[in-house]
Amino acid sequence: MDKLKYIIANKYQSSGYSLKASKNVDSFVNSILKESLLRKLVEVDGKIVIFGVEGVIVLNSGKFWYISAEVKDGLWGKHHILISPNLENIIERGKSFIRLDSGCLSGTLGDITYDCMDQLRLAEDIALENGGIIIHIPSQDGRGWQEYKMAHQRIMHECNLDTISVASKFHGNKNEIDIRTFDESVLILKAMGFPKKYKFNLGTKNPKKVNALLKAGFNVSVRAIKVSERSEFLIKNLRAKDKYFKKHTKEKYDEGN
Repeated sequence: MDKLKYIIANKYQSSGYSLKASKNVDSFVNSILKESLLRKLVEVDGKIVIFGVEGVIVLNSGKFWYISAEVKDGLWGKHHILISPNLENIIERGKSFIRLDSGCLSGTLGDITYDCMDQLRLAEDIALENGGIIIHIPSQDGRGWQEYKMAHQRIMHECNLDTISVASKFHGNKNEIDIRTFDESVLILKAMGFPKKYKFNLGTKNPKKVNALLKAGFNVSVRAIKVSERSEFLIKNLRAKDKYFKKHTKEKYDEGN
């Protein structure tokens, strides 16, 4: 495999190659191979956003265009981005659904005390039906604490406590329960060409996510992603999280105009 090549761009642009426009299959494969070795660099607000390899994610309900991105020297590493139907379309229309989706290893492995994977699947359905973008951030698992979350899981299970009670005991400071930030997601959106005043319908009421978009100059409306089937463990955790965010968050939620 040849070495990676880096190119500087004013904003991210999707691949211009297609099988239909190529001479034959071999020509298309060679073009995609060369493109996969390129990394597009976009400077936004003094930071560098690095875009990776493009591809497709095929679900039973439809197909997403995929691209990875990360902010150089950022906190949260690679962001995995799903777009439907395509980037040019949703930017041109001036509004779209968006989901800022933090990683959740427990949910991925089927843990019934969380509904993160179910929420992601519902968000994917919304984006495929109406057009939209999903930014999945694996490194934000456990409200940003990543692997320490598994220690939380053990205490929660053995002591029959909810997730917020465990986190409070574990960290000793309720302000440190959720250390996630979403400024990197915002930089990526800007690097992709989403302009100020763009209207995002955000698939959550999480005030951190709402305010990150508002502070960047985007207009924001919200819609809750609600899972219909919930275990008793999940209900306990959801009630605890709802109470925590209402009482302890320092950020005020204001809907964008």
